[in-house]
Amino acid sequence: MSFASLHRTELKLGLKLAGILALRMLGLFLVLPVFMVLASEVPGYTPALAGLAIGIYGLTQAVLQQPVGWLSDHWGRRRVMLLGLGVFAAGGVVAAMAPSMLWLIIGRGLQGCGAIAGVALAFAADHTRPEKRSLIMAMIGMGIGASFLLSIILSVPLASLLGLQGLFWFTAALGLLGMVLLAGAPPDGHDREDSPHEEGEGGYIWPLAVSVFLLHALMTLFFVVLPGTLIRSYEMPLSSHWMVYAPTMLLSAILVFPLLRALAERQREQVALRWAFVGLGVAMAVFALSLPLWALFAGATLFFLAFNVLEAAMPSLVSRLSAASGRGRKMGVYTTFQFLGAFAGGALGGWLLEHTDSTTTLWAATAISLLWSVLPRPSRQASA
Repeated sequence: MSFASLHRTELKLGLKLAGILALRMLGLFLVLPVFMVLASEVPGYTPALAGLAIGIYGLTQAVLQQPVGWLSDHWGRRRVMLLGLGVFAAGGVVAAMAPSMLWLIIGRGLQGCGAIAGVALAFAADHTRPEKRSLIMAMIGMGIGASFLLSIILSVPLASLLGLQGLFWFTAALGLLGMVLLAGAPPDGHDREDSPHEEGEGGYIWPLAVSVFLLHALMTLFFVVLPGTLIRSYEMPLSSHWMVYAPTMLLSAILVFPLLRALAERQREQVALRWAFVGLGVAMAVFALSLPLWALFAGATLFFLAFNVLEAAMPSLVSRLSAASGRGRKMGVYTTFQFLGAFAGGALGGWLLEHTDSTTTLWAATAISLLWSVLPRPSRQASA
């Protein structure tokens, strides 16, 4: 995986779009590690409503990915992205000023209405040579992975400093900063011609769509359960949770880049997807068993490594299977499932936590992850 082969304009656009999506996803991810604890002080709190508030942005994202992608095909990528970032910032303001759980849910839902992920991927593909498109998609995926890393490291310290309300004001500021970055992006361009191997929206995209659905469902569910697990099973106060998140995320980040490079060089990303889901399942089993602290750190590292591999590799694979015609709509298929998974994980995790317990919830997530890793699916390898 060598970014040196990119044209200067391709590299510049890739970095800008990676930065914009990273800022936006940072705003969405920041609340995950602390929300279930801090939201308990909001009037009207129940675990199920808190899980809904965590995941509701995924539902609004999923509903709007296709319409917003279609709008970008007709109205222009930059205009639609600016509008989406503005809506995201407005949702942060509503959540910051929320007097009850209902308004907090509304604010999170409004944040999700700025559904620009598929548009950003289409914008990148419009300005990128087909043979280099996977590099740009990997760059964007790495940016999202980096935002996840930063959110895990910064969430607890920022929450301790700003509180839940301050966190949402911070997310609104991130949306505005994304608009500033987008102002320097190139104007909308015509779709580049497909390379011969690009197939458009075909059957091989659907396993990736289901995979990203499950990935974000499992990630959101994990953070619905994890803060309470650390407090109850390991007697670790919220202010100390960064001691688990920061070192394990940093270690996973160190490991993920050479691993991604090796997978890209050998075109083995699809094989790695199965093993990454095995890793997610094993990691959640570690937390379900309440193993000693050293095992907890190993499990967290494995979870974040598997997540980052999947988050970076899958957009690259999708880009190889997306033809130029109507690309905004087609890339929206993938991102629709991504955010629908975030909603499902938050809602299901909150419901299970309210009606069972954290151990049962983690075992359910483990079973889902391991089952998906062994189910048959189309075996054709996307060519580079």
